[in-house]
Amino acid sequence: MKLLTAVDFSPQTGKVLEAARDLATALGAELWLVHAAAPEPVVVRGHGAGARRDRQQTAEEYRQEHRLIQDAAADAREAGIKTTGLLVQGPPAKMILKEAADLDADMIVVGSHGFGAVLGLLLGSVSKTVLRKANCPVLVVPADRQEP
Repeated sequence: MKLLTAVDFSPQTGKVLEAARDLATALGAELWLVHAAAPEPVVVRGHGAGARRDRQQTAEEYRQEHRLIQDAAADAREAGIKTTGLLVQGPPAKMILKEAADLDADMIVVGSHGFGAVLGLLLGSVSKTVLRKANCPVLVVPADRQEP
């Protein structure tokens, strides 16, 4: 069994990873941790210091995100779970669905945001899109409730 878990490094990430690890352990599943990094700007205007700084900043952000996803995968492997961390580039919902299809995932695990009482706000656009368009079951890990 393959579980694909979407990781966005928000405050909710720890809870999502914990649920995914628990599920993978209970099912004897292989875990794929996927982080969709923001796509590179189509055009970086100019060739001066500003454009170079933008490219360097983007490259550093990708290195940091890659390190984070690999650290999360290593933590799961230390818990005895066969785990692979993937950093992909593109719109998050689209990339999560693509990777799930490419891996033939049996389930997708995503987190909710919990920003409000309306379903669209509770799930967030990425979770809502994945839930609506996935070809396999989706587990949505609820956010911690915010007291009014």
